Amino acid sequence: MILDEQIARGDVIVLDGATGTEIERLGGKMDSAAWCAVANMNYPEKVQQVHEAYMRAGADVITTNTFATCRHVLAGAGLDNDTVAINQQAVKLARNARDAVAPSRPVAIAGSMSNTVAWQPGFISPDPRFIPSERQETANYREMANTLADSGVDFLILEMMLDIDHASRALEAAVGTGLPVWVGISCSLEDDGAVVGWDLATQGRITADHRPPLPLPLGEIIDALQKIGGDVFGIMHSTVGATTPGLQVLCERWTGPVMAYPETMRSTQLPADQADRLPTPSFLDVGNVSPDIFAEACRGWVNQGVQIIGGCCGATIEHMQAMIARLPAQVGNRSPVG
Repeated sequence: MILDEQIARGDVIVLDGATGTEIERLGGKMDSAAWCAVANMNYPEKVQQVHEAYMRAGADVITTNTFATCRHVLAGAGLDNDTVAINQQAVKLARNARDAVAPSRPVAIAGSMSNTVAWQPGFISPDPRFIPSERQETANYREMANTLADSGVDFLILEMMLDIDHASRALEAAVGTGLPVWVGISCSLEDDGAVVGWDLATQGRITADHRPPLPLPLGEIIDALQKIGGDVFGIMHSTVGATTPGLQVLCERWTGPVMAYPETMRSTQLPADQADRLPTPSFLDVGNVSPDIFAEACRGWVNQGVQIIGGCCGATIEHMQAMIARLPAQVGNRSPVG
């Protein structure tokens, strides 16, 4: 893989930041079911512009705009028949951006996969019309992984893995392509100090009476997924506060390269009468972790052995620029993260 030499010698690898956040800042509109997936067709120039901006800032990895482009997610936007074309377009835009900005620099293209589902318009809950069967879900992940691989990504990156069942299906599909696979797990810190798979209720995005199934302990998720495969494991799409204990759990179980890319979104309980409402997804007003705080947290993790570092939802170009300016060239010796 294009970054193997850098990883082997201990170089710090910089991931990009949020894609949907930046597309929306440029004027692109999100879809209530499929988030920023529609931008690949509706705003291709904005998607490519975001990739180019991250590379100019210093990113070593750009992530395809495919977090929400699996067939059963696109079905919620009426685009399931365009699944292959949308994923191919996403890879094309990333490759075009690399050719335009970094033709002679080793920048890798990561094909993003997640186990998200189509959301009900206006609500923080899955749309039951588009929840696939286990067999359909497995087939959809395989289709997506193979499409991304065939379209020319350098590796696959699984994002927002937060359980065992769905994450295992996605990971098996990714590993089946033969490409390297980086596994990003999302976690939450519960009131009792437990670190668990990402929990909407804990994050303040939904009230307890709408709570999804109880999240699993993070350690159980990591242990189960490691048995399937993966070349890099990390904590992502988690608050800065939850990322540190998440990395502690991960580093107790995983000896390979570690990555971290937190979100910068607000974790505030919604009023009870608005708890299940979610307007057309917007990331423009949810960030409350400043670029300086974000950058210092990332620098600390790298000094303690996290080699691959970046940002997720709400992490803007400004966040990434502040982070890159503070990073050492080499990853620190692994030590207890704290």
